[in-house]
Amino acid sequence: MKIKSFFPWDSLISVITIIFNAIFLFCVWDAFQTGVLLFEIISLCFITIPVLFLPLRLVVTDENVIIYRLCGMVKIKLSDIMSCYIIEDSYEFFNNGARRFGSGGMYGVLGHFKHDKLGKMRCFVTHREQCFIIKKKDGKIFVITSPRRKEIVEFINKNKV
Repeated sequence: MKIKSFFPWDSLISVITIIFNAIFLFCVWDAFQTGVLLFEIISLCFITIPVLFLPLRLVVTDENVIIYRLCGMVKIKLSDIMSCYIIEDSYEFFNNGARRFGSGGMYGVLGHFKHDKLGKMRCFVTHREQCFIIKKKDGKIFVITSPRRKEIVEFINKNKV
């Protein structure tokens, strides 16, 4: 069996992304007008680099959970999963964490974070109200978005070894 899902954006993440991209595009345009090459390059990097790490598609197979991105994929074997569950109160969950390396709003909640209760975790969240958690046997934690999260969590819990 194969479950495919996309990564929808919630309205707050969409607004933050639009505002920041507008600011950075204005900075690029202004830098081109003034001829400051370094500022042009830095502004373009702020727009383009996060896009490389943006999760595009989630595929769950009988063996793996795969997150596809432009810069490669993240693969989690079902046999390595200790537990999987839905985040019920996402507002409370995301207020109890700190960004270590990643984005906390532009393009989503992406990258490495530290949660007060869970510790280190890796987030692929573009919709804060459609999240679930995968805890691996080696202690790694992943927070992932999917509109099909109930189906995915049930499938993972049924098929993990």
